[in-house]
Amino acid sequence: STHKGEFKMDKETLKLIDEVIEKYDLKGEISGVEICLNGHINDTYHVKLDEGNERDVEYIFQRINGTVFEDPIKIMDNLKEITAHLDSKGLCSDCEILTFLDNKDGENYSFHGGNLWRVSYFVENSVAYEVADDLKILKSAGYAFGRFQHQLADFPMEKLHETIPDFHNTKKRLEHFFAMVEKDPLDRVKDIKEDIEFFREYRDLASKLTDMQEAGELPLRVVHNDTKYNNILMDKNTNEPLCVIDLDTVMPGLSAHDFGDAIRFAANTAVEDERDLSKVALDMEKYEAFTEGFIGAAKDFLTKAELETMALG
Repeated sequence: STHKGEFKMDKETLKLIDEVIEKYDLKGEISGVEICLNGHINDTYHVKLDEGNERDVEYIFQRINGTVFEDPIKIMDNLKEITAHLDSKGLCSDCEILTFLDNKDGENYSFHGGNLWRVSYFVENSVAYEVADDLKILKSAGYAFGRFQHQLADFPMEKLHETIPDFHNTKKRLEHFFAMVEKDPLDRVKDIKEDIEFFREYRDLASKLTDMQEAGELPLRVVHNDTKYNNILMDKNTNEPLCVIDLDTVMPGLSAHDFGDAIRFAANTAVEDERDLSKVALDMEKYEAFTEGFIGAAKDFLTKAELETMALG
């Protein structure tokens, strides 16, 4: 992380971090704790431990939001499985995935104070971009997410938990929507008939990817499911991708889900929650840069049907 709060060494925070450290085989005394403010769900701390000889080792400590993630152990099981799979292949990758340290009991998480905590090494000389107009950055982000899928293309899908069922099932979401249109419990349908007709007109198109997957025409892949480019750590000097992070939503899905979600964010001319819709459009230069990186890294395993429906994502 690059966006952090003010230096934080209050007794309560120190005591909390120190108690979590006791669950791991970590050496040294705390020399600094800084809260990271660029995440919106979990509590994240940048922790420095002084191992002596004026040498600090830097870690990221994260407390998982148990309200958002009701079964966080499934998330950590997923991450342990994909990490073990990659380790077994002995790959020397130019873009890693974030891994978490095992505690004294051999688990990649620890419970403390009723919360699940996890610890990783801090990725040095890295930056995560919240906004980017540099096409090099977008191409690097595309490469990193495409490479992520490529590395896990042979992962046994039955080992992966579906942590958020139907996360990208547009067909089911539209079924729920039209069921509510029929019920019209708050007498709102009369005011949004034009909007409802829009969804009705595009219902089949919006359901196509799900229909194809159900028919066996598109394969399930290990997908990231939150492919904003701020979930890639890049080299501060070269903007080459170093590490894919924020893996809590990793689960089975379609390759086009990751591609489409990335384009929605990366090639947008406005921020994703912009209310002035006149500012919202598709930047084709950014689209092409991300696509060049993503397809360049993923083309060797994607099927013809996947390539042909990628833009629909």
